[in-house]
Amino acid sequence: MKLTEFASKLASKNHFIKASFGGFQGAGKSRTATEFIIGTYKDLKCSKPILIIDNEKGSRFLIPIFKKAGIDAIAKDTTSLSDVHEAFNFQKSGEVDFLFIDSLTKIYYKFIKDYKAKNKKSFMTLQDWGKILPSWQEEFSDRFVNAEGNIVFTGRGGFEYEKEDDTKDENRNVTEKGAFVKSGFKMKIAGETPYETDLNVWMELEKSLKDGKPHQTNNAYILKDRSDTINGKVFEMPKYKHFKPIINFILGLPVGEVAQETSSENLTPGSDFEYYEKQQAKKIEMEKIEAVFELNNLGSPRSAEEKKIKAMIIQKIFGTTSKTEIEKMNAGQLNFNRASLEELFAELKEIENPVEYLTNYKQAS
Repeated sequence: MKLTEFASKLASKNHFIKASFGGFQGAGKSRTATEFIIGTYKDLKCSKPILIIDNEKGSRFLIPIFKKAGIDAIAKDTTSLSDVHEAFNFQKSGEVDFLFIDSLTKIYYKFIKDYKAKNKKSFMTLQDWGKILPSWQEEFSDRFVNAEGNIVFTGRGGFEYEKEDDTKDENRNVTEKGAFVKSGFKMKIAGETPYETDLNVWMELEKSLKDGKPHQTNNAYILKDRSDTINGKVFEMPKYKHFKPIINFILGLPVGEVAQETSSENLTPGSDFEYYEKQQAKKIEMEKIEAVFELNNLGSPRSAEEKKIKAMIIQKIFGTTSKTEIEKMNAGQLNFNRASLEELFAELKEIENPVEYLTNYKQAS
């Protein structure tokens, strides 16, 4: 296979954005996400409806905002991950231009609740998390990453905790256990889900006294920006203009086809190491086949006639001249073809015109 067949020129398949807005209650994540969606919708020249997956009962407050913007918005009140899958399908079919999930946290919580009900669990063990987290990755995160379209989701905030060191005496005995303390914040969704997006925004409601009067602001902290145009910045009472640089960056990207997966062969080893054994057997057979050519002075043919003879032999024995196709054969096929190859070379030693002989040669089945 040629490199030009394996990979393509670096380009963007299309101009779309995926973003996440996290924060605690009242931080302004839904409203800021809406401002971002409306501005992006217009700049990307979208025309199809915006589909809102609403389980926060907040979409009714967005009616006048979308109406003023002249954008058609439709809603679905659900916490079902299956409904999110269906929403992905509507986006893929081109029936909607934007998908807004508000919030993804409730869908994740319902996913866990369904797992506990299905498996009759009252609480989650480490083994349960070992099952449900990979499942969420497959059922949401992977589908989200592979979806080709504009998607924004919000997520509720939670705290991260770290354990303080235990106090020990001179004999290293624990005299006082370390307490768990708040060390940061995160979105209440599994693993790296919030960071699967192009833009990850953390919203905070900050309260203070200004001139002796209560004052509060919604601040947007840019935790991740793949365009690196606003990464690390903080915006007070954010509007779309603050996020516009990343959309301008996307609109400036060249659009083209991107090379897709070449082989879907499963190279993951099994618990019985069967994969390694098969690969080892194939490698041995391939080395023996190369040795047969070497022993018959065709390992590295120099003349045009020698190269032609080698190509004809490979075609007759393996049914192809593609090295990639030959390498896909299993050890049994390679072993059979090697035996046929050895027989053919034995016959060619008695032949004066190998090209003519090979033209009419048929491998015994």
